[in-house]
Amino acid sequence: MKEKILIVEDDINTLNGLAEILEEENLEICKAKNARMALGEFNKGAFDLVLMDYLLPDQNGLELSGVLLENQPDIKIIMMTAFGTVKNAVNAMKMGIYDYLTKPINLDELLIIIRRALEEKRLISENLDLKSKLTRTYRFENIIGVSGKMQEVFQKIAKVAATDATVLLRGESGTGKELIARAVHFQSKRQNHAMVEINCASIPENLLESELFGHEKGAFTGAYKMKKGKFEIADKGTLFLDEIGELPLSLQAKLLRVLQEKRFNRVGGVDNIEVDVRLIAATNADLEKRMAEKLFREDLYYRLNVIPILIPPLRERLEDIGPLTDHFLKKYVLKDQRQIQGISEEARKLLMGYDWPGNVRELENAIENAVVMCEGTHIAAQDLPAYLQGPRATGSPLFDRVLEDSNLGYKEKLEACEREIIRQALSETGNNKTQAARKMGFTLRTLRNKVKKYNL
Repeated sequence: MKEKILIVEDDINTLNGLAEILEEENLEICKAKNARMALGEFNKGAFDLVLMDYLLPDQNGLELSGVLLENQPDIKIIMMTAFGTVKNAVNAMKMGIYDYLTKPINLDELLIIIRRALEEKRLISENLDLKSKLTRTYRFENIIGVSGKMQEVFQKIAKVAATDATVLLRGESGTGKELIARAVHFQSKRQNHAMVEINCASIPENLLESELFGHEKGAFTGAYKMKKGKFEIADKGTLFLDEIGELPLSLQAKLLRVLQEKRFNRVGGVDNIEVDVRLIAATNADLEKRMAEKLFREDLYYRLNVIPILIPPLRERLEDIGPLTDHFLKKYVLKDQRQIQGISEEARKLLMGYDWPGNVRELENAIENAVVMCEGTHIAAQDLPAYLQGPRATGSPLFDRVLEDSNLGYKEKLEACEREIIRQALSETGNNKTQAARKMGFTLRTLRNKVKKYNL
């Protein structure tokens, strides 16, 4: 799409000449001879840049620019005048006008300024769009979890996100701790700053200190230049320390100092570096056991454990298997551009009957595998990984397992089963609510209410 420029100039020859030159630059041009016409054109559609004459017959360009900037603060305005003064230039810049040129206009200079202004606007728009997409992606309602246990997690995290409190996410591997950590960051007041992630278990102990705190030039063999650590990079933002239970004892004291004093030294350095970082930590380890074994500092544990949040394993939230399956199926069908329309009931029963020791990550991998292997319009049982049909896939179907769960009351059991039945009916009918309602003996209004209630 062409970028759009409004030229406001009362001299017809200058107006048409500038329009002709800029159209040759593959720009869409709109012309106005006075302030009234300019305001009318501006109100009709969005412009990327305005080329404005200072002296107009009905209003001066500075006054008109003030009106335009009030309506669209990010608009780029370049002022042109035959009567350039330092005072006018200063006033223009104070108002937010991008640049100020005196006539006669140097066309090469004008084109350079226009290109620079449009490039800046493009970069700002792309950055805002990216941040908007990230924020939407990591909103809690976009993280799949309809079960009561996950809803409790979301409610707790929604309260925490607005604060700077340290969060400790606990749960088995594959439960989605990284996704929750990103959601906390992108819903917080720090969302416009960096979120830096590091896995404490994936980096050798002799390199981990440098990764976290940075090092000075010559601090050790191979340190050819100064390097900032993750804490410095995350300043004003969020630092996510995954697998915090694997942090070596030698570094736990230094981490504790940073959390208490908000400052540290780089490896080989003597200067204190102050940082403002919100910390989110995660672990699948039994920290209490590690403390008892003297492998994890008790004072660090209490400093991290300000807001503890337990992410339940998938086997304890069976209601989420169906929605997660549908979500991953849609994701990989779109990614691989396949014509798969759904998943057979036999395949769904296998998914429901499995214990998922690898949790959500294992389920996602299974669905991606099935999408690749599927040759028809629906994923069949044989398309799923072979281990799902082996000895470990001997669990009860969802309904039996929900009924046997002594932690659930009758109301919760009823709702879990009803939700799964409705989801299956919608899946079988291609999300046709009229047909699904008829299958279950509901009125369409009742089904719509239940779909809303269960977030289907």
